[in-house]
Amino acid sequence: MVDRVPLDIEPIAEKGAVTQYDKGARLFMMPQYKYFVWKILRRGIRRGRVLDIGTGTGRLAIELAKARNCEFEVVALDISPDMLQRARENAGKAGVEDKIEFVLATASSLPFPAKSFDLVMSYASLHHWFEPVKVLKESRRVAKDNGSIIIRDNLRVNGNPFWDAFIWAVTRFMNKRHRDNWPKAILASYTIPEIRAMVKKSNLQDCRVTTDFIRFDFSIEVPRNPRKI
Repeated sequence: MVDRVPLDIEPIAEKGAVTQYDKGARLFMMPQYKYFVWKILRRGIRRGRVLDIGTGTGRLAIELAKARNCEFEVVALDISPDMLQRARENAGKAGVEDKIEFVLATASSLPFPAKSFDLVMSYASLHHWFEPVKVLKESRRVAKDNGSIIIRDNLRVNGNPFWDAFIWAVTRFMNKRHRDNWPKAILASYTIPEIRAMVKKSNLQDCRVTTDFIRFDFSIEVPRNPRKI
């Protein structure tokens, strides 16, 4: 396993980069967003106030807002104004702009009162965070006592011949920007032991760290009915 190489900047802030990011999210990330929403619904979470940390161009928040027979009030947060502008446009096209509130803020200092959300979620954002332990603490602070926290991201699998070949093969179908940047995102991600150490420092209680998406992603989960794992 190779050492982690952090990304140079936290937000994606240039309009051209946002356009390319959104195209990649639509073409390559949608199956994972749909899986994430399915996972949420399978746990019996079908209503309540939801915070999406690092929403990017809003694709995950939109998928949740579109879920049938559900009543979600989604707050989608990002540090990039250009990302949020594209997210608003995407929500309008999907017809769910009235179900999502977009907030410009940093994940390490969430602008919400304690115990504000029934669900705190994030996907493919943690490897961008400069202060991940603080974000985990903030996630616990704003989640209700009986609420859920689900944070998913890539695993750093670099150095494994199978995954190195997998990453190379997938990038052949990407545009130049994603072909250059997606491998960097994987290299900036964490391993399961690193995630568990991070969780321990955050004092996030009743938490489990698992991998269940072809062992390429990990999930930090605080169940609605907490239990020690």
